[in-house]
Amino acid sequence: MIKKNRVLLVILISFLLSIILSIYNIKNHDKNIISKDGISYHKMIKYDVYRYLSHGDEIKNQLKSGINFFETGREHYTKYLPPRVMAAYYYIFDLNLFEDESKIKINTNIHFKYLFFQCFIYFFSVWVFYLSLSKQINKNIIFFIISFLCLEPTINQYHSTFWSESIFFSIQILLMALILKKENSILNFGLIGFFLAILSLQKEYSIFYIFFIFIYFILIKEKRIFPKFTIMLLLFILVQSILGFNNYFRSGKFYIMTADSKVNIFNDMVTHVVSKKLNISHREFVESEGKVVLNWLNENSIPFDAVKLKSLYSENGNNYNAPKWLDYRDTISEEDKIKFDNFIRQRTVEYIFDYPAEFFYRIIKNSLHITLLNPFHIYSDHNFRSGEIYYFSDKHNELVKYRIIYSSVLYFVCMLGLIQMIKKKEFNLLLFLSLSIIYFYGLVSWNGNTRYFIPAFIYASLFFGYGADKMINFNKKKNEIE
Repeated sequence: MIKKNRVLLVILISFLLSIILSIYNIKNHDKNIISKDGISYHKMIKYDVYRYLSHGDEIKNQLKSGINFFETGREHYTKYLPPRVMAAYYYIFDLNLFEDESKIKINTNIHFKYLFFQCFIYFFSVWVFYLSLSKQINKNIIFFIISFLCLEPTINQYHSTFWSESIFFSIQILLMALILKKENSILNFGLIGFFLAILSLQKEYSIFYIFFIFIYFILIKEKRIFPKFTIMLLLFILVQSILGFNNYFRSGKFYIMTADSKVNIFNDMVTHVVSKKLNISHREFVESEGKVVLNWLNENSIPFDAVKLKSLYSENGNNYNAPKWLDYRDTISEEDKIKFDNFIRQRTVEYIFDYPAEFFYRIIKNSLHITLLNPFHIYSDHNFRSGEIYYFSDKHNELVKYRIIYSSVLYFVCMLGLIQMIKKKEFNLLLFLSLSIIYFYGLVSWNGNTRYFIPAFIYASLFFGYGADKMINFNKKKNEIE
């Protein structure tokens, strides 16, 4: 009986473990503290997470004041859905993120229900995935696939935090369940289109994944493909239009691509590559580009806050990991922000064509680094004020060796799984996994941030399942011989 229901047992136990970890995180890290240099911050809610939650709180307040849904919020510089999910949570439970209007301190002990909901969604999606595969793949292989998704720490560390990864993983797994079904009806294709759109609203760079799904179904020769594609595309466009209309009613411009999709490469690549190539400091390059920005602003008659822009060159700050003059975007209209983002994107392309070899070298270097698994990300996020501080700490250097060992073991098992899938001629499944990994790896590998690799790593669960099953069978045969 236990063997028959072992998958359900793994899912339930893993769900409970995630809830326990959520309780632990709330108890130990749901705190406002002051750093040694006098900076006040919340241990769990800072940087990107702070952006999502504070935006959600703002949207909730606007809805309560009677503002139309499509007019709520501010410019969606990055992900659209996370602030909306938080807004719904704050609205339904009548919660305020901040203690008072000064917005200095964050209310504590108000987010456990959100973490519970997030954990439930993830493990429910895993259960749906299991049901989809149960009649197609060997039960032992499925057991290891599901165990990987439920217990692998690099993935599961996010369910008990406020990062956007957990819900993104949940949608990925639901999509796998729908795409890999033995028979796909028109309704099923409609659901695929819906969740592909939701996936791109959760993380904007997944917006073009739909074309890779098109390719997959074409290559496996899906029956009645035209009407299925039509309904899939219609649902995708319909959901995407929510973002477009929100932008239109709020700013007067209908658009769906977020700003960071246009400026991220400049922030994370150009400043490092070009400053090194020109043999100047990071700060010197930033200030040089700032002058170019000033000229562009004046030439295009775009009003800006000159006082704020000047302060970004002051001697007081030492953190130049990104071009700080980009912060001026907060002082101009959203219509002008779109023009600015397009200008930065054009400038990025020009730099890449000027120094192709240097950019290629950094992309290769970052693409190798990003595959190093990091099951300690949330640990460092909760115990260090910023990633920059952690990366230069002794603790980071101490943990790297464990990450290398752990990554090597998992990749070895996955490699065995790949070999087994080829031997078993699971070519349709391999095609889907290859297209998905190529997409989610290729779009972010240049960045080098190991957190960005996990959406591609989700698909390794199937390789792991086949590899682990092969290892178990090998041990059984070895014991029988002895």
